[in-house]
Amino acid sequence: MKKSLISIIVPVYNSKAHLVCCVTSILNQSYKQFELLLIDDGSTDGSSELCDELLQKSEKIRVIHKENGGVSTARNRGLEEAHGDYIIFIDSDDMISEKYVEAFINTSQDADLIIGSIEDVYTDERGSIYKKELRKHKAPLQGNLSEQYYNLIDWLRGPVAKLYRKDIIDEHHLRFDENLSVAEDQVFNFSYYRYVISYKIEESLYQYFHYNMKISLSNLYTEKTFSDDLLKMNTEYEFLRAYCPNNYNTIYTHQVIGLLNKYTKLEDDSSVISYYRRIKRITQLHPLVIDKSLGLKKQLIIYLLLMKQYWIVIIYYRYKYRHN
Repeated sequence: MKKSLISIIVPVYNSKAHLVCCVTSILNQSYKQFELLLIDDGSTDGSSELCDELLQKSEKIRVIHKENGGVSTARNRGLEEAHGDYIIFIDSDDMISEKYVEAFINTSQDADLIIGSIEDVYTDERGSIYKKELRKHKAPLQGNLSEQYYNLIDWLRGPVAKLYRKDIIDEHHLRFDENLSVAEDQVFNFSYYRYVISYKIEESLYQYFHYNMKISLSNLYTEKTFSDDLLKMNTEYEFLRAYCPNNYNTIYTHQVIGLLNKYTKLEDDSSVISYYRRIKRITQLHPLVIDKSLGLKKQLIIYLLLMKQYWIVIIYYRYKYRHN
């Protein structure tokens, strides 16, 4: 029986310090039927040249150089160049276990979406690992995705630790939104999940590295990222109404509270009046419902929002922010 070809897409931007470890973990896979696409997004730290050096190490590697346009443009270019039956995304400063791809492919016929496991790896200024934490799954190991969406929500966001079917991506011409600065991977996934019924959780281990010196865009919250997150919320709401009709309000309310906490302050504006305006925009996006399946604290916050007691909500979150 012909083995399925896996396309592994790695966007590369100024990750010279970690790229060799990432690529080595991929080349050491027990499952050998794969192609590795290194998409150099206009790196300026020597990563471009390193990609070309790595190209000489294996015929499985393909290197595509492009002008800098952001991670979404790099992933989209990878999708255009991929020849595989399945797609795997890996960040250039992370690593995967030796049987990562094999575990995915062994269960690829049993479900529409295969979800792996993530280990958070923390390093200090010298690059030494001082802590590892394996994230725990809350959902059953297999089931209907729409029924378990809420329990899987923390795993369904980013593109890593997943096996995507290339035929679904191609048939519906799914791509990452290149205009978004945050949540572009989530919006891509909402589109993909519309065509997914069953899921299965595998033990494929993805090592997500937290580097002390790494500056993540997700930590730079601005008015632009807030607007992008609102766009994502709107897209998710419409997706959830169609895909999860029985509990979409619960999931949406959970996400609303997440935004209240995330955007207590902005990188360029920490004023209380600005936060007040953000709360109003969040609240007015879609109707809120007090869901008893949420904790009492979350229910109280939603009640205050429904009563338009925004200042009480502001006091709570600003106090919480100050003591975190």
